[in-house]
Amino acid sequence: MNCKDIEELAPLYLSGEMEEDRKVLFHTHLAECRSCAVKMEQHRAMDARLRKALCAGLPDAGALERSVSRQIVRERSRRWMLAMAAAALLIAAVLGYRMLRPEKLYRDAALDHRQEVVEHQPRHWRTDLVEIEKLAARYELADVTALAPEGYRLEHAKMCGIDGQPALHLVYTNGAREFSVFVRQGGDLEPLSAHSVGAEHLARFRTARHEAVIVTDGSRGECLQFARMAAAVL
Repeated sequence: MNCKDIEELAPLYLSGEMEEDRKVLFHTHLAECRSCAVKMEQHRAMDARLRKALCAGLPDAGALERSVSRQIVRERSRRWMLAMAAAALLIAAVLGYRMLRPEKLYRDAALDHRQEVVEHQPRHWRTDLVEIEKLAARYELADVTALAPEGYRLEHAKMCGIDGQPALHLVYTNGAREFSVFVRQGGDLEPLSAHSVGAEHLARFRTARHEAVIVTDGSRGECLQFARMAAAVL
């Protein structure tokens, strides 16, 4: 996806009508292209101002609200049951989403590691440390070389998309074993946890600023050791 595509697809993105597969490419381009990212922020601000201006001219809905309130009182019992049913469905959907989304994250990360690191499928990797540090600065990573245990070196890095969101893919090696470290914006704190997808072992944790997923086709112990080192730095 190039800058022209971003400009043409911006209305679909802002309206929420863009397909998920395009959205991944869209986010990845914005993460790599500062110019397009600035333009999207300008579009988003203009869209917000237009919405505000349109809403400001709406007529007083007080009479309608009072009519609806009376109707709600008359049908209180029936509506209460409907509301409870809707709440139960919403809770079930949220719980299901939270259970399924990490699984997609693990599958995406494991597949990227298998294709791009183990099988060496062609990708546009950054090998210059200065260029890698510029990518890392977007995620407030001060020293990417400090994420790995002693004996490992940073081999290369690039931007990618996992679970529908942009992430920084860092690859470390000790000459015999390679590790993928996927870093993206964090949020709620989550402790270190271990997972497996096929032949790949994964470890994941979240801090206030970062979410990290470590992947290797090595052992589970090696994966956890690497993850603990990364967690201490992040």
